[in-house]
Amino acid sequence: MRRAAAEGDANALIRLLLRHTDLAQDAIARMCDLSQTMVSRVLSGQRELRKQETVRRVVEGITHGYEIPSPVMERVPPELGLALNGSPQKTAEVLGQVAGVDVEDLPGVKEQPPASAVSSAVLSWLVSGPASGGAEAHVAEGPVAAIRSASATFSALDNRFGGDNARAAAVHYLNGTVVPLLRKSHAEKAGRTLFAVSAEFVLSLAWMSYDAQRNGAARRYFVQALDLAAHAGDRLLGASVLSAMSHQANYVGAHAEARDLARAALAGAGERATQTMRAQFLMMEARAHASGQDKSACFQAMSEAERAFGRRDPGSDPEWIGYFDNAEYSDEVAHCHRDLGHAHVARRLAEQSLASSIGEEYARSRVFTRLVLAAAVLGQGEVEEACHLGSVVLPQVRATSSARCVGYLDAFARSVRPYRGQPTADRFLNQARAVVSTAQ
Repeated sequence: MRRAAAEGDANALIRLLLRHTDLAQDAIARMCDLSQTMVSRVLSGQRELRKQETVRRVVEGITHGYEIPSPVMERVPPELGLALNGSPQKTAEVLGQVAGVDVEDLPGVKEQPPASAVSSAVLSWLVSGPASGGAEAHVAEGPVAAIRSASATFSALDNRFGGDNARAAAVHYLNGTVVPLLRKSHAEKAGRTLFAVSAEFVLSLAWMSYDAQRNGAARRYFVQALDLAAHAGDRLLGASVLSAMSHQANYVGAHAEARDLARAALAGAGERATQTMRAQFLMMEARAHASGQDKSACFQAMSEAERAFGRRDPGSDPEWIGYFDNAEYSDEVAHCHRDLGHAHVARRLAEQSLASSIGEEYARSRVFTRLVLAAAVLGQGEVEEACHLGSVVLPQVRATSSARCVGYLDAFARSVRPYRGQPTADRFLNQARAVVSTAQ
């Protein structure tokens, strides 16, 4: 109770009251100034209280008249999971610790570590020297096949429904299946295959955590995926991890770090990188430059990416880079032009991306692209059309357990606010506010 009160966790306070007191639901509802129906939904897990005013009212209602001392709050050790490890067994130990603080939701686990905290890990990986272009191919049997299948399943859930949809189950699988396997001794070739598929699984968990905006946990999973890729001798997979870290750094506003991570991915992969990989890494660099408003550097990186993408041979690519197709490439370029204020080009490329994307496999990505399109249309001065595009995507944001989708929506809504007073803008802003506030 002390911890929940100190953290302002209204949902935990309500559940603890019912579990450890004789209070009925209607009594708890009166204390919290909520309806009994709302209390019932919180207790059953159907609803989480997130609105700041509601949370404050509940905490004050439950704790009023009591002096509840704040507990000494354990925090995530700042260095946990942010370095490469000397052995797979050590990696297994660290992964277990990271998963533990993630599950316990310790203070600091959601906070993005500073760039300096991971720079030594990146440097260690860069200078370790390539053992091979990728992990040696072996027949996927038993546990290796299971982990590979789990990774594909969780990635598909993430791409379609958002990172929070099955993230808890992925952490449980990491602790219950992947970590115990990593603790065992393996023959060299079999071990490399296991480390590679484990790296892919931890990378998928990192993406899920990033999408849920648990950025501290995500960064730690990214670094441990990099370590596993190093144990596998798979430089290309390791470079892909750095590219993913660049994506995250750019999203949270660390544009210089994002640029450096993208460059490290390209340098670390070296000549073994396929043209698809080169294009993807270069687009991460271009995204960082666009966010930092460095137009010249952005255009240089985009130009190199365009040449590489035009020469790509999908048949020579590892399976994990297969998502970087025409739709994804056009989306990345559209993001750059949106950030640079080139509304006409951003609109054309966003429309091109959406036209190339079919099926429900990447439903979340289309939410991002549709909101980039809406922002580009607004940049052209078409307020009514832009608000219509924003309204159309609201059900998809609501149906996707993605904090990033909510962030994109909130950012677009902020750009619409100068047009308040226009009926279409006011209607959209009211609708968007309801979606964003429900998700917070």
